[in-house]
Parts: sequence; C-alpha cells; structure tokens
Amino acid sequence: MTDEAVNCRNYYVHGSEPSFNYAEIFRVVIFLTQTLEFVFAVSDLIEAGWDAKAWAEAPTSMSHPFGEYRVNYREKLHDLKVLRKKK
Repeated sequence: MTDEAVNCRNYYVHGSEPSFNYAEIFRVVIFLTQTLEFVFAVSDLIEAGWDAKAWAEAPTSMSHPFGEYRVNYREKLHDLKVLRKKK
C-alpha cells in the first residue's frame, strides 16, 4: 500500500508514470493519500512513545481519521489489488 501511495503521489506531483488509471477509481487515490498521512504521522507518534499496538487493539468510534483508516484498510487494500490486476 505504501509503495503504491508513493507512486500515486509521484504521478500527481512529478508527472511520473501511473501504476494504473487513478481517475478510474478516485476513491483509491483518496485512500492512498490517507496512507501517506497515516505513515508520516504515526512515525512521529511512535517516536514520541505512542503505543500503536494498544491503539490497534482498542475499539474505535471512528471520530478520528486514523480510526476510519484502520477500519477500512482491508477493504481498500482489496480494491487496490483488484485495480492492479486489471493493469
């Protein structure tokens, strides 16, 4: 997921070759953007002592974007795999 998020970012920022037609299913682009946000923020939180494992095991009210990201991750990963197979 992270590799594809970087590919997508590079396509929009630098005009690199896309892995697939991002406009075809733009909701995947949104999720790839959320992936980059998650990775960058969580890396800082972990360095500050945040217990990611405890957070991942706790229920979420979906009131924070990271909770939504966690809950929807498997579905979005499946969507991405389907798109990559179509390529």
